Order: sequence, then C-alpha cells, then structure tokens
Amino acid sequence: MALIAFAVLAGSAYQANEASKARRAAERQQAEALRQQAADAAAMRLELSKQTAEYAKQGASLEQQAQTAREQFQKQQLQYQENKLEMEKKAKEVQAAADEERRKAAASEASAMKARTRGGRRALLSQERLTPELGITSAEFSPGMRLQ
Repeated sequence: MALIAFAVLAGSAYQANEASKARRAAERQQAEALRQQAADAAAMRLELSKQTAEYAKQGASLEQQAQTAREQFQKQQLQYQENKLEMEKKAKEVQAAADEERRKAAASEASAMKARTRGGRRALLSQERLTPELGITSAEFSPGMRLQ
C-alpha cells in the first residue's frame, strides 16, 4: 500500500508540476500577447498620428488653393466690373456723339427748310457757292431768285 500511496502521491506531484508548467507557459503567452497588443496599439497610434499630420497638410494645402482661387475670382470680378464700366462709358460717349450729330443734322435741315420756305428772293449762300461749280445760273437754280 505504501507503494500505491507513493505512486498516487508521485502522480499527483507530477500532475501538479505539469499544471504549474502549463500555468506558467500560459502566463508567459498571455504576457507576450499583451506586450504584442501594446506594441501594435502604439504602432497604430503612431500611424494614425502620421496620417492625421498628412491630412492636416493636405487640408492646409487645399485651403490655400481655395484662398488663391477666391482671390483670383475677386480679381477677375473687379477686372470685369472695370471693363464693364469702361465699355458703358464709351457707349455713352458714342451715343452722345451720335445724338450730337443727329441734332446738328436736324438743325441744319431745319434751317435749310426755313430758308427755302421763308427766303423769298434771297438765295441760300450754299446754293450761290455751288453755281460756279455746277455751271448753273442762279435763275435756273432757285425759283425764288428770278427777277421780274
């Protein structure tokens, strides 16, 4: 019986030793896994911080491009307004010149008409000027100029 008790005791000691080894191995594996997780988390945080910095650079670059585009647009709008005002001014000047020409032509026509209708026997100065050039006498040229 002593042998059986020794065998049971030795078997139990062996199992306890194996269980202890297994527990220590599991603890080592768990500690290694935790270290690996911590290393992975640190690497991920580092990668995220790099990506965040890169995104911040890209965002700043895009903002600068947008600002440049806004400034160019404002310059173009200002140039457009200046050109528009200049063209409107030129159009007004041309319109004023055309109106002045029409007014002068109308005044000239009105004075010629007045002279023809109210002139009586007095010839228009411009008609007298044309007579030597055309070879037409004033009696032939103007019916109001004939002497009776």
